[in-house]
Amino acid sequence: MKKIILLIMVILLTGCGKGNVEELGQNLKQMELYGNLVTYQAYYHNVIEYEKKAGSGVTHLLEQDRELFVEYKGTIKLGISLDEVTIDVQGNEINVKIPKAKVIGDPNIDEDSFKEENFMESKDTGLNKNPITADDSSKALKQAQEEMKKNAQEDQELLKLAQNRAKIVLEENIRQFSMLKENQYVINWKLD
Repeated sequence: MKKIILLIMVILLTGCGKGNVEELGQNLKQMELYGNLVTYQAYYHNVIEYEKKAGSGVTHLLEQDRELFVEYKGTIKLGISLDEVTIDVQGNEINVKIPKAKVIGDPNIDEDSFKEENFMESKDTGLNKNPITADDSSKALKQAQEEMKKNAQEDQELLKLAQNRAKIVLEENIRQFSMLKENQYVINWKLD
């Protein structure tokens, strides 16, 4: 009697597994992949050096170039574009291609650290003054954002970390949407 019950359970479990594997593709198609997936936020502590050139022309005679230094903190977000993720199902194999990670959005510079009272300026000793203005401060802020973004885009280790975190998030979503046990499917990953 025990052998018959065990045989019936094995047949039922095997049959259920096959049905689920066939529905795997349909279940994964329900995953909506669009927009950006932010997987990492990096913190920066930098110094920006901004140079204000002396003006040209008669009205700017004897003006001197000025330098502005600002120590600042900021954050930048990294992740992947979900639109570029491809998921292909072949039987019980799921092939997932993940794009390279990238900077998402503009860097966020901490306003408290980028205040005029924190500016260090070169002295203006010319007879004709060349003051650092609010416009120069805005240009320095923009330059700081561009430098932070460039540094993050060139940091291959940081980008790889963000891409690997995206893989973990996608793997968890695939598990939830597939409604299968881990041993019923195989995920093959391709990371750009």
